[in-house]
Amino acid sequence: MTLRVTRQRLDGGLRVLVLELPHLHSVTLAFMVKAGPRFETPEQNGVSHMVEHLLLRGTELHPTSFALSSAIEVLGGDINGLTQRDAMTIHMSVPGRAAEAALGILGEIVTLSKLEGLDIERKVVLEELLDTLDRRGLETDPDALSRLALWRGHPLGMPVAGTRTTVTAIDDTSCHTHADRILCAENAVLCVVGPVDPQAILRTAGQAFAELPRGTTLPSGAKPDCPINPPIQIQTTDDAQATLLFSFPAPHENDPSFVKLLLLRRLLDDGFASRLRQEVCESRGLAYSLSAGVDAYEDAAAFDVEVTCAPSNVAVTTQIILDTLWNARAAPVSAEELARITARHRSELEMALDDPDEMASWLGATELMGYSSGYEDRINEAMTVTGDELTRLAEEILRPERCLLTVVGPARRSVRKLERLLGRAAGSTRSLSAKGTGVGARS
Repeated sequence: MTLRVTRQRLDGGLRVLVLELPHLHSVTLAFMVKAGPRFETPEQNGVSHMVEHLLLRGTELHPTSFALSSAIEVLGGDINGLTQRDAMTIHMSVPGRAAEAALGILGEIVTLSKLEGLDIERKVVLEELLDTLDRRGLETDPDALSRLALWRGHPLGMPVAGTRTTVTAIDDTSCHTHADRILCAENAVLCVVGPVDPQAILRTAGQAFAELPRGTTLPSGAKPDCPINPPIQIQTTDDAQATLLFSFPAPHENDPSFVKLLLLRRLLDDGFASRLRQEVCESRGLAYSLSAGVDAYEDAAAFDVEVTCAPSNVAVTTQIILDTLWNARAAPVSAEELARITARHRSELEMALDDPDEMASWLGATELMGYSSGYEDRINEAMTVTGDELTRLAEEILRPERCLLTVVGPARRSVRKLERLLGRAAGSTRSLSAKGTGVGARS
């Protein structure tokens, strides 16, 4: 499989990638920049996310959010923004016939945004922060709590949207200063995916982004360090269920073992035949919601297993999950398992070619962050991975001393059992809701 990608750097420095997918009927346009917590200080945490909100509130040519949204919707399209830990994206989906018109509006948003309406968007973001807080104002998102501890003291561990304190402190000056810093050609990439004419797209992009400053790319800084034998952390709530998140440092996007990590994830959780789902759900009925995932960046990654279960099942579910993970370090990967997970890996990548959003996101991240593996490489490399290689990778990363367990819910009665299962000292568990910890509250 060979992707028909046209790459060109515009005169102003902006990299443009156009992927022709003539079988589709929609086009995705994505303008992606390095931004997010990785490029923020603790005091300005959340400013990238706020800039994303402000970009969609109006431009010099479409001065209100209504006028801007109407200009896109009359094309039959949609627009949205996304801020992640290391990137921010403004993306549009439109019918193929509207691609060039939409590209003109996207350029307008990036180069002619008014960046007004901070007081309104601050209220919106503060409401957004409430989504994962309980009535005491404590954070209940296991992912947010896990990253704060796994990458403690590093910007990657900070919340994407910031905290109530930092969001309240953001002002117009900080937004304009940060926008000038991130919205520049050397720090950005433009991706267009769908049934388009690459040369027409390149001509339109040259006009639409002619006023984009060249600027400089933002440095990523040092990579995060991960703790050894991190204490279990628990955020006690009165919910009907408890959520457990097991997080392990893992190979990052540029690591030679990254594709093996993707296959190891599938071995453990990808379909009802996978090991974790068979052991936890199909054989014992301990949980309905269970998943494994990879949260990867250019120089850091986490392998996660998340499960939600009744409080009475917390200890036994933890034991079954850990037994399954530790077993992956020794139990051979059968030929049938390897054939299944490589087939699913390949089919998922091939089916993504029917999803322009997915392809634009992948192309943009790969170009912006300098990831070493190409799309075809992800398929071809997976076909050569052996079962022994997956076992060795499991032996390397799935170790008790590297496991960070985050628990959210009514699980206090199981704490001592969890400590024994992970080999942690009695009483070492960290209560995030304990008064004075300074952790767990979005203050």
